[in-house]
Amino acid sequence: MPVLTLISGFLLFRTGLDQQWHKLATKKARTILVPFLVFNLGLLAAAYALQRATGITTSYELIPFDARTWLDAAFGLTRSPINYPLNFLRDLIVLMLLAPLFGLFLRKAPWLGLAVVALVFLNNVDGLLVLRGLMPVMFYIGGMAAVRRWNLQALDGYAWLCLAAFVLSCLAMLHWRVTNVTYLGLVAPFLIWPAASLLNGSAVGRWLQQQSKYSFFIFIAHAPILLVTWMVFQKLSGHVPYVVYWVGAPLLVVALLTVVYRIAAYLMPSAFAFITGGRAARGGESDQRRATPELAGGHSPH
Repeated sequence: MPVLTLISGFLLFRTGLDQQWHKLATKKARTILVPFLVFNLGLLAAAYALQRATGITTSYELIPFDARTWLDAAFGLTRSPINYPLNFLRDLIVLMLLAPLFGLFLRKAPWLGLAVVALVFLNNVDGLLVLRGLMPVMFYIGGMAAVRRWNLQALDGYAWLCLAAFVLSCLAMLHWRVTNVTYLGLVAPFLIWPAASLLNGSAVGRWLQQQSKYSFFIFIAHAPILLVTWMVFQKLSGHVPYVVYWVGAPLLVVALLTVVYRIAAYLMPSAFAFITGGRAARGGESDQRRATPELAGGHSPH
């Protein structure tokens, strides 16, 4: 999440979209709001039908009807929406609304702006405006990288060292059972981004770039499929070791949704492109040239 948020901020402020309010609203409504509504409200309807027919509940108790519960489930007003990975999109929508204000700080007083953003959001002064307080900070830092034209390849020469530092940090947190991941989230992009440069020019890197067209669809659609695999595993847990499920379920979900993507892009290209925010190519062909950010430094695996 911190890496993706930083990249989002970098791309937005690099294009100066924060200074074109109407264009910003129109574009983000299409690329973020539409997928959020389609995939969250769709799951909400399915969860309600499931609960009504079988009594099985998910993360929300939808029966009996409660307005606050439904508003949270549908739009994530005070907690994660029912399609819980979409809390990232929920917060990203708020950041798009804040982008013009962030842009003023970035161009007039960038370091003061960073201090204000960190103070407000890391201390939850904003209340329920943003659910993940780390996101505005990383979004703003991404904006600083764009506006101040940071050299995005500066740490590439230390890629192995950055990778080792990230892995060791994660292992240390596991060993000492550290639950506060804020500090790791703050430094992670500056470790993962250079480490990803190790994939540049490699067969693995090229393969990942080719598969990246599926990533957004897998992200917005994987939660209900993963839930189904968990329900099946609970029925079979006496015969299937948990480690098999832990390794196999993500692979199964990714494979299944990749097939669904290909079929949907082929059978209903226009509709599928619309509900995925214009990311799915028409006619089932890859739109990688449009979707891949032209990041400085050529870090295509990102």
